[in-house]
Amino acid sequence: MARVVILRHSRGTPPGRVQSWAEEQGHIVRVYDLDLGSPLPRLSEFDALISLGGPMNCDDEIRWPWLRDEKQLLAEAIQADRVVLGLCLGAQLIARSQGAKVRVHSHWENGWQKVSVRDEYLGDQELFVFQWHRDTFDLPPQARRIATNSITENQAFRMSDRVVGTQFHPETEASWVEALMLDPDQPPEGPFVQRSPQLREGLKYLPAQQAWLDRLLHQMFKSAGL
Repeated sequence: MARVVILRHSRGTPPGRVQSWAEEQGHIVRVYDLDLGSPLPRLSEFDALISLGGPMNCDDEIRWPWLRDEKQLLAEAIQADRVVLGLCLGAQLIARSQGAKVRVHSHWENGWQKVSVRDEYLGDQELFVFQWHRDTFDLPPQARRIATNSITENQAFRMSDRVVGTQFHPETEASWVEALMLDPDQPPEGPFVQRSPQLREGLKYLPAQQAWLDRLLHQMFKSAGL
């Protein structure tokens, strides 16, 4: 039984499948609502750390001062060989904590987009995944790119058997996609921006995406003996 900490950055980015998977495995899960003022956990309080997405830039520490402390905690957790998974903003925070650049992309990418996964632990796969981002990251030092597409080169990276970041949202559940369809703050028109009909049609890709995330989490936790 592992102690799993989930860092949530906004009401609009739920933990989804990462939380339900951890609970199904019998792990102790605690969600920290950083946007609501929750203090960050101490390194001694968790075995696995999962950092979710959010609308903010990872360096906007004036508006969200806890971003600085979260980056420090991520760096400490990686150094201590904890399980660390970053999703969208979470991946950008991992990259930034290791000194890599995070910047505004040339375009939005949202909806169901195809990525090529090449991972030594999970094998190779072409996978439709759920995207909702404008920023992008450079690979951290010593990280290996494990997913890419023609829209955003760095779709996912692996730093070790227990540290992974994904630009896309494998934690997505149908309820979140439905909520995003009703969100008034939609991305502007663009070549890689999808609207409600495409978002709803793409729900057919959820089972394959969830299966990939489940395999990833199982591999990462098993590598740590959890």
